[in-house]
Amino acid sequence: MIARASRFALLSVCLCLATISGAQSVDLPPIPPGSVLASTAVPGQHFPRVFPDGRAIFFYRAPNAKQVALGLNKDWPMTNDGKGNWTVTTDPIGPGIHGYEFHVDGVNVCDPAVQHIYDAGRFLSQIEIPSPDGDYFAVKVMAHGDVRDKLYYSSVTTGWRRIRVYTPPGYDDDPTRRYPVLYLLHGAGQNEDCWTLEGKASLIMDNMIAEGRCLPMLVVMPNGYAYRPGEEPSLSPPSGRPDFSKAFNTLGDVFTKDLVPYIDSNFRTKPDRENRALAGLSMGGMQTFSVGLDHLDEFAYLGGFSGGAGAFSPGPIDLKTFHNGVMADADAFNKRVHAVFLSNGTEEAQMMRGVIAFREAAIKSGIKVSSFVSPGTAHEWTTWRRSLHEFAPLLFRPQATASSNLRSITLEADDKQVFPEPPYGFDVVHDEVAHGKLERIEYKSESIGTVRHANVYLPPNYSAEKKYPVLYLLHGLGGDVDEWPLFGAPHVLLDNLIAGGLAKPMIVVMPNGRAQKDDRSPKNPMEAAGAFAHFEADLLKDLIPAIESRYSASQDRVDRAIAGLSMGGGQALDFGLGHLEKFAWVGGFSAAPNTKTPTELLPEPETKASLIKLIYLCDGRKDGLFFIGKRTHQYLKDHGIPHVWNVDGNGHDPTEWRNNLYYFLQRVFQ
Repeated sequence: MIARASRFALLSVCLCLATISGAQSVDLPPIPPGSVLASTAVPGQHFPRVFPDGRAIFFYRAPNAKQVALGLNKDWPMTNDGKGNWTVTTDPIGPGIHGYEFHVDGVNVCDPAVQHIYDAGRFLSQIEIPSPDGDYFAVKVMAHGDVRDKLYYSSVTTGWRRIRVYTPPGYDDDPTRRYPVLYLLHGAGQNEDCWTLEGKASLIMDNMIAEGRCLPMLVVMPNGYAYRPGEEPSLSPPSGRPDFSKAFNTLGDVFTKDLVPYIDSNFRTKPDRENRALAGLSMGGMQTFSVGLDHLDEFAYLGGFSGGAGAFSPGPIDLKTFHNGVMADADAFNKRVHAVFLSNGTEEAQMMRGVIAFREAAIKSGIKVSSFVSPGTAHEWTTWRRSLHEFAPLLFRPQATASSNLRSITLEADDKQVFPEPPYGFDVVHDEVAHGKLERIEYKSESIGTVRHANVYLPPNYSAEKKYPVLYLLHGLGGDVDEWPLFGAPHVLLDNLIAGGLAKPMIVVMPNGRAQKDDRSPKNPMEAAGAFAHFEADLLKDLIPAIESRYSASQDRVDRAIAGLSMGGGQALDFGLGHLEKFAWVGGFSAAPNTKTPTELLPEPETKASLIKLIYLCDGRKDGLFFIGKRTHQYLKDHGIPHVWNVDGNGHDPTEWRNNLYYFLQRVFQ
């Protein structure tokens, strides 16, 4: 919470009357040079103002006041110019949103010149100090989602409750499309408005969806305070550590009996646990793990931002007994919960020691935990905005599914990881690097007899004056043109690699490998498996000519590569090695059973070796389709064909594909 003011919250008075507002605009002090009006100022005002170094100047007009101070992190005494104009210039107060108030002769007063927020159990004035990395929540010219106010009746609390619901861009355009849901909780002293007004959740989601960093989803922002009749807490503060168990249990019942059923009945959701996530900040993070671990039949993803399990644990955490042993079997828990995310700011480590202890215990016990540490921030909205920005891309990714083709895995000496894990931030958008362009195109397919679509990445500073190599990047069985942008982020990887001089500027084409007129994935993806073989003709006769006529693409085979994941990995090996007159670089990531046998893929390998610049094969040690990549590797090894064979600790999942794409991109066209 923004704990900016004194504990005498009930004495606060918001003197925002028109007469005072009018008084604020008369006989103003001079505008300091180099300052800009705060973005939170209401129309017609000239203060507060922000300096480039993060300082801010505040103004309050009170001709009859004896003493005025600014309450922001601490008390800042204000100076009277003798005309009733009180001002103060702070030290740099750090980027992000800050709540404040004025103390006028001992009375807490809101600033009538700015917008207000609800925090610390009351309304506070707000000022936003621009963040150097604030582009991810900036308002941009793009499709925007909606934030809808809704009321639902709770049988648990026996009253009406309010929620805010974010619906992604295009929600109202297709009445047949259903969406996964993230339930997002606020912190102590806050309410259901805070994630929208202070957290900028809707703008963060808009931008990530537009960039392809996360899947379109609903975000439900409820009020985290829930009490059964007669359970309302005392106004007196507790003498020791607060006991949240009863209130959190009540909130859990509200979720399962009232809120989730309401959302599933009134919005087009995917109404199952695989498509539900729960996260929150501070107290909301504690609630997430309390409610989520009690109701794993409802939620498959859990996120705690500056809060989580173990927040008040006084000593070491034993996961064998913690929360009734729900995490005692790490393998079983990891299969059931697809993401456990914990974050905090670097400046709040002491406050978060219980959560950090839980994270360390979980990792030590084999629980898969994704972590994020926000540099230079404390228990504040910059930490939580960044945390949402890191958490949402983890959600609702395709999970490995059982298959009749799965086999047991036996590792040999050369089945090893040849590359380290990618560095932190390799798949994160960095504002300081130049960005390429991701666009959707149409092309006419004579092979299929229809107009088809593809996503195309153009590198930063793309120019028609030079020729670029082209990578054709293929999706898996249940995917489409959006699978790679959503879960592999090749556009983000390449922006970062090109900026670092680690990859050549290239065009990346992400088509639909399901070559049929209705190329949407059916409910049972195997029903359209045959269409993946038909893509060979569409690729060679229609797509490649379309790309080379539309873009400044090299037509030399040494400047053409093909790679893919799962079913697309099989296609890449089949089509790439089958058409070495077209492709010199080939990558198969977790190749699926559609992959031809090695002797079919590369007959007479020694005679074709000179045509191959790179064959990149990878599989995870937990992938039941491991044997397909293994047999191809063994054949190439036996015939002395140079290639990459990377076996890491992942499964048949997006982490495997994204990590290996990172290394493939550094080797292709080199």
